[in-house]
Amino acid sequence: MMNLSGLALALALTRSPVVATAANQRALRADTVGLRSSNGMASYDEALGIPKCNSEGTSCDTGDLLNGRGEVHPEPNSPNTLDTTNCLDGISGGPSDESVDRIVVRSESGGYMTEEESVLITATVNCWADGYEEDYVYFYHASVQEEADNSNWNFIEKIQCTGGGLQNLTTPYTLPKGSEHVVRVSIRYVDSNDFTSNSGSCGIGSFDDNDDVAFTVVTATLIPNITQTLGPTAATAPEPSTTSPSSSPSTATPTPNPSLSTSASPSLTTSSSLQPTVVSSLSPSMSRKPTSTPSLPPSVSLSPTFAPSHTPSASGTMLSPTKSPFILFTYGESLYRNNDLDIQISVGLTATQIAQSGSSVSYANGGQSSRSYHGMMDGAGIAQLPGGDYAYLSNAEKSSGNGGVYGLYFNKDGEIIDYKALLTGTSRNCGGGMSPWNTWVSCEEVGSGQCWQVEPDPNKPNHNSPKPTLLGGPSGGAYETVAVDNTNENKPIFFTTEDKSNGELRRFEADGNDWDALHVGGQTTYLQFLSGNRFQWTLNIEDGKSSAWNHYPNAEGIIYHNSTLYFVAKVTRTLFILDLNDMTYTSERTGSSWVGQGAFNSQPDQIIESDLDKRKYIYFTEDGGNAPGVHVRDREGNYYTMVRGVPGGRYSGDETVGIAFSPDRRKFYFGFQDAGVLMEVTRNDGHAFN
Repeated sequence: MMNLSGLALALALTRSPVVATAANQRALRADTVGLRSSNGMASYDEALGIPKCNSEGTSCDTGDLLNGRGEVHPEPNSPNTLDTTNCLDGISGGPSDESVDRIVVRSESGGYMTEEESVLITATVNCWADGYEEDYVYFYHASVQEEADNSNWNFIEKIQCTGGGLQNLTTPYTLPKGSEHVVRVSIRYVDSNDFTSNSGSCGIGSFDDNDDVAFTVVTATLIPNITQTLGPTAATAPEPSTTSPSSSPSTATPTPNPSLSTSASPSLTTSSSLQPTVVSSLSPSMSRKPTSTPSLPPSVSLSPTFAPSHTPSASGTMLSPTKSPFILFTYGESLYRNNDLDIQISVGLTATQIAQSGSSVSYANGGQSSRSYHGMMDGAGIAQLPGGDYAYLSNAEKSSGNGGVYGLYFNKDGEIIDYKALLTGTSRNCGGGMSPWNTWVSCEEVGSGQCWQVEPDPNKPNHNSPKPTLLGGPSGGAYETVAVDNTNENKPIFFTTEDKSNGELRRFEADGNDWDALHVGGQTTYLQFLSGNRFQWTLNIEDGKSSAWNHYPNAEGIIYHNSTLYFVAKVTRTLFILDLNDMTYTSERTGSSWVGQGAFNSQPDQIIESDLDKRKYIYFTEDGGNAPGVHVRDREGNYYTMVRGVPGGRYSGDETVGIAFSPDRRKFYFGFQDAGVLMEVTRNDGHAFN
């Protein structure tokens, strides 16, 4: 073991260690212990004492197996290091302190991971919010056989945290010869140059976390046999997938019984802005045993059987539903690249940019708005107006009184006819929600923020009179999103999330069902989790804050449907599902059960529902990562990518925002916050979503 340098020790002494107790632990979800999967997902190897991917593949993902740190935030099978005697996890801190939560190793080329070829190692780490400048993440490699002797670890890279909370940090590495490999990621409070030496591969500080993952790769001697196994005939008759691929964060994932299939872009001739790029994938079949590498490079182009049946016009206008057959497709089954928009989007869908922050909005009549489209757009909703018109209501998450709400107005044909400000002078308007009486509630994410009610209909008396509601209470808070249960129309119930580590989830039971119901009367209670996956609503706000700290820190998106409440905790990347009838709840890691191409590795933010009575789709935005996207969860708990930024492209590190459907569900809206781009997505067959 090695000692901290004098500088490191001095820095460490300025931070008071807090030994983990039951009161400051983040809750460990029951579904993380013993998590097992295959096909790119690691399982716990009892002999090694760490997660391991036993089969060759394009990637290896630990999923939830490393989530947490020791007993501070209970980590399954801790310490998850090859040296279980000397390389242990730090015992100080609480839910917001350092941890390594996930490791993904994937081929840089997109093919199978192979000896002497480059891989990308991505670590999802939690950096200390109040001192992330002193947090450093170290990457190491060793052969599994060399395991416990730290002198055999090879230092790869050291990366400093650039912000608090969850961060995805990636470094490349060329694998040496051999089929069995192990990667270690270590997050440490305070830096020391000595840690870059091979003997310093284990952090020993009280806030440090060390985690390993082992994986198997293809050796050069196997490649000729693999190619012969698949052969050219496997590519001559591609068939649509009839079974769902297993979880994987990679864009081309081997399945337990794969047959080779390539997904090409749809036949689009709109303009030069759509030049699809082929993305190759492996789709499952029961016809053969798994093999170790695809036989066709990604440049091969084969037309899929699910290709769109018509060509949209240059303006993006779709064929009339009465003239176009319905084409069944699955989100994320195959993604194609739109080079001009710098996105990857599901085959069967087309995206068009309709607004850009800082530029005037173009109207259908050829005119333009006098006001530039707002920046830092965030949460959004759709308000239906008389005559079939509707308004897209978009928050502006600007600080210092520069936030607000803006309305993008459409006619019944989905064409833009107006753009104007509906609320100004507020700060960091983040999320919100629609009321049962068709107003928009916009919440400020600042220390004493409030949730404002905005009337989008120009013909209503309160159109020019936005007003703070009672949802945030007299003191206010850093509020996010609002959902409503309107089962009892005389007493609608509003649920409001708060983006703080101890931000209580609020339940406001209103008196009445109109504009005034959010401004007069009502009662507020708070979500409190109990033992045995039970919960209650309490009048004690401190109980609510404590429950948030221990179970659902930094709550964000929330929706209500049919006596069920869904909401996400951003920091722990958890979806909570509350049964409001029997007062019990379940939870899951967002993106944990993956299907198709794409990945959902970063923080969930806003959520909306679509047709929950039938397909039960929930749509998620994503904050951060090198390819933030819009992802979809079906009723079985499977996740898919609908659309995302090109990995490492224009939107790397950005945030998807503003998801909403037009009233007829034929148009889907979303944006990238930092880039200031608002897009409209339609189905190529002209039909409504779902």
